[in-house]
Amino acid sequence: MLWTAIFAVALFAAGCSSSQHSTNGQTYTRTANGAVVNVSEDEYHIHMPTAFPAGMVTFHITNNGQHNHNFKIKGMGIEQQLPTDIMPGQTADMTVSLVPGVYDILCPIVGHADLGMRLSVTATQ
Repeated sequence: MLWTAIFAVALFAAGCSSSQHSTNGQTYTRTANGAVVNVSEDEYHIHMPTAFPAGMVTFHITNNGQHNHNFKIKGMGIEQQLPTDIMPGQTADMTVSLVPGVYDILCPIVGHADLGMRLSVTATQ
């Protein structure tokens, strides 16, 4: 009976893990001095690699959702976001110089981060 309870709790915890950290098949391509990171946004998730090389990083962001979205990165002395929202079906690129460290990614449209459009990522050596 005890093992059944432990298994049930472990299964419940695994099933409740957040999908916002899922790369959902998104990848990055290493460049000579950084990376191009593919990002997909929808309601209300950001799908992207959670670790990628530091340096000059270009985020290639696609809005696969039904609503406008945006993209913001902050941490390690950086705070940058797209100047305009991305309409459904559209893409935008944002290039940032990142040092190794942990950064917060979010959609800065009011309420979107609270609905799940936020995650932490790591720029590696």
